[in-house]
Amino acid sequence: MTAIGRIIEEGVLRFTEKGVALRAMDPSHIVMVDLSMPRAVFEEYEISGVKNVGINFNDLVKILRRATKNDRLGLELREEKIAVMFLGSSERMFVLPTLSISEEKLPEPRIPFKVSARITSSTFRDVLKDVDPIAETLRFVCEKGVFKVIGKGSRGEAEVVLTEESGALIDLSVEEKAEASYSIEYFKNIVPASQASDTTTIKFATNMPCRLDFELAGEGRLTFYIAPRVD
Repeated sequence: MTAIGRIIEEGVLRFTEKGVALRAMDPSHIVMVDLSMPRAVFEEYEISGVKNVGINFNDLVKILRRATKNDRLGLELREEKIAVMFLGSSERMFVLPTLSISEEKLPEPRIPFKVSARITSSTFRDVLKDVDPIAETLRFVCEKGVFKVIGKGSRGEAEVVLTEESGALIDLSVEEKAEASYSIEYFKNIVPASQASDTTTIKFATNMPCRLDFELAGEGRLTFYIAPRVD
């Protein structure tokens, strides 16, 4: 939730018999968040009908940070409130007011990606750490067997090369050579999501939006779409 809270301050969680979902744009309309948590993610899941719940994600993230590794998390919808419960050595409950905001009706983007690269999430974090000291812009350059991440800024340039031979790339599919640039700030906001997933999948095409996929437990998925930076 930390990454979501850095992208959007408020959003609508949609609770249905199939599970929990969220799809929302950041205020600048540069990043879209797409969260899917099937009911299999939860040990217990009970709901009647469909519930759209407006949430302040900044407040929710502050509460979730109080969880310990041994806590079980519970959510309970109440009249105009949502209760967050931690069940561990002690039982703690926090109650947040829900927000009267409308759900954004956003279709799933249909983008003709030409590159799909799957890497470990630790590699994803390391790449960003390597280029962050000097980069303002990330440029992805990919062709058969090689994925380059180039960080550029007023202080210089950094380049990280990932190859299949080195083992840095778990899987790489390239339909054609592709190059695209993005603001590094959005990736830095998103990187906490990688802590919840063993792998990160990056999809893009020349001067097209980038898609980042993080696989969650129980067939859950957290996806971000980032608009390209065109100089």
